[in-house]
Parts: sequence; structure tokens; C-alpha cells
Amino acid sequence: MKGMTRKNVIGFILSAVFIFVMTACAVRTQVEQVSVDQVRQTLKYQNIVFRNFTANPDVKAPEGPLMECRTSAINYLELKSLFKAVEKDSGKSYDEPTLYVDVNVTSLRIVSGAARFWGGAFAGRSNMNIDVKLIDADGNLVVEKELKGAPNAFASTWSFSRTDHSLPQKMGFLLGDFIIAHVSGQ
Repeated sequence: MKGMTRKNVIGFILSAVFIFVMTACAVRTQVEQVSVDQVRQTLKYQNIVFRNFTANPDVKAPEGPLMECRTSAINYLELKSLFKAVEKDSGKSYDEPTLYVDVNVTSLRIVSGAARFWGGAFAGRSNMNIDVKLIDADGNLVVEKELKGAPNAFASTWSFSRTDHSLPQKMGFLLGDFIIAHVSGQ
């Protein structure tokens, strides 16, 4: 009976450590969550135009993640059905109030599948940091903020690197939430 209690205690401790490791250390910028219905009633901008999507010179191979982030943000905002137009900048002018989105990637690291396979959590953490500027049609800065995303390295190991490779898409969702939080007239 005494050995059984020791096994139970060890099992409990291992379970607690496993849960802690799987849920700890994921980083994401907190963005105010707002009701879509409430935003719809006080909507200040009819169009969202994604203008500049750039990266710092020291960011390696940003093209794919930048495109994926922008595409997921556009799709996310279109699904909300709040705006007349959500699109990449084509140079056309808009009659309705328009909000322009400028994004600059300041940090990007996506751990490869091979590194995650061989190194597991020891391969490190993926991250993506973006500076976002929302600018109105008159050129006035509405808001500027750095958004950060970094999935848990242990969770990335258990998901076979899927959380690493979905980071640009998740950053697009975060960017979409950030935009929605700042388009109302309140």
C-alpha cells in the first residue's frame, strides 16, 4: 500500500509538471476584444486598406510569412462583414472614410520542422513581432502598437511544429482583432 501511494504522488507530480510545461510561456500581445455588433453601430471607417507590409533588413526571408499574415488578416476581417472593402492597396481612392494599415516586421523566427524534430523544445521558440500603424485618409496616426506572438516551444514539439508554422496566420488574426478594436467612433 505504501508503494502505491508513492506511485500516486509521483504520477500527480509528473502530471502537474506536464500540464505546466504544455501551457506555460506562450506569449501574445493582449488586444481588446470588442463586440462586432457594438462596433457595427459605431463604425468610423468603411474601408480597410493594407498599404505597406515591410520587414526590417535584418529579418531573414520575410516574404512568405508577411504574405500569409496579410492574407489571414484580410480574410479574417472579411468574415466579420463589418466593412465595405478590405483589400491590399491598389492606388484607388475611396469616397467613404478609409483606414490604412502599415505593418513592419521587426522580428521573425520560425523553427523548421527538422530542427523541431531533432531538437524538440531545445530548438527554441518561434516568434513574430510586428509594428502596426493605423492611419486615416488624412494621414493622421490613429494608433500605433507592437504586436508580439511566440508559441510555446513545448507545445510546438507536441504539435510536430504546426504551431510554429501557423504563427504568421495567427498574427494575421491578432492584427484583425487589433484593427476591429480601433475602428469605432468611440
